[in-house]
Amino acid sequence: MGGRSMTSTLTALLCLRLCQGPWDQVQAGDVPKPSIWAAPGPIVTNGSPVTIWCQGSLQTSAYVLYKERGSEPFDTRTPQDSGNKASFLIENTTQSHAGLYQCAYYITGDILSERSDPLLLVVTGVYSAPSLSAQPSPVVDSGENVSLSCSSNLTSGLFHLLKEGRADPPRHMEANPRTYDGRWRAIFPLGPVSTSHGGTYRCYGSSRSYPNVWSQPSDPLELMVSGLKWYLIVLIGVSVALVLLLSLFFLLLRHQRRQSKGRTSDAVAKDTQPERDRQLDSQAAATEDPQDVTYAQLKPLTLSQESSAPPSSPSEEPREEPSLYASLAMH
Repeated sequence: MGGRSMTSTLTALLCLRLCQGPWDQVQAGDVPKPSIWAAPGPIVTNGSPVTIWCQGSLQTSAYVLYKERGSEPFDTRTPQDSGNKASFLIENTTQSHAGLYQCAYYITGDILSERSDPLLLVVTGVYSAPSLSAQPSPVVDSGENVSLSCSSNLTSGLFHLLKEGRADPPRHMEANPRTYDGRWRAIFPLGPVSTSHGGTYRCYGSSRSYPNVWSQPSDPLELMVSGLKWYLIVLIGVSVALVLLLSLFFLLLRHQRRQSKGRTSDAVAKDTQPERDRQLDSQAAATEDPQDVTYAQLKPLTLSQESSAPPSSPSEEPREEPSLYASLAMH
């Protein structure tokens, strides 16, 4: 009997230890903290629907939504088919829905997890839109400073600057006192800017009493940072200059080749010029017309000599004197 009693006691202690394991883990805070987000986004236009999602554990029996860190639940939902998340739909968003939200979930009966990180829900479109401008210009070069000015004649509380298409949180700034034009204004400095600063910006206004209830958005402002374009212009300019230098080099080389060929031709012509002159002189002598020359026959004896000489005998035959010819003129 004593042995059976000892065995029953050990079994009961072992079962109690195994059954207390999950409970001790829950009490120790090992339950993961849930995550929370809004779809389509945390900035909602007044009157539009929005869904707040809460994701926890597969053992979740219910999800709880809290607003403004209150102790009373704002809403309660059972898990979806997947079992690890639930949705809280707000069909018609109003100013009263703006604020901070958190969620938690129940597991293993009455054990509640810790709350999620806060989600800020902003409702826009309640007030008239402010205006947004860039100083000195919405088109700037990379490395320059630029400021975005948000102004309104109604808002005297806060201005909020938001860049579209980015997950960065909005920038907030208090409105400055009315200037000479009677408007409240806030200056958001940017710079030195880079190409990442380029994009579309909008600004909103709100009162100090309700900072999460914003005005209608301003007209979009497109900020263009021409850093990449500047580099392209420089690259194109260098390429054009290189092409011009290469073209000039080839033209000079071609000109030098032509001059070298001209000098060689002149030297050959000078060498052959005397021979050509001699050939021309020979041709001129050969083709000279003999009819163009007038000749005159000269006697070797003068007239006085002929008159003083004795007459020759009839029997004596006269001597044949040589004839001389002289060229008188050339025609």
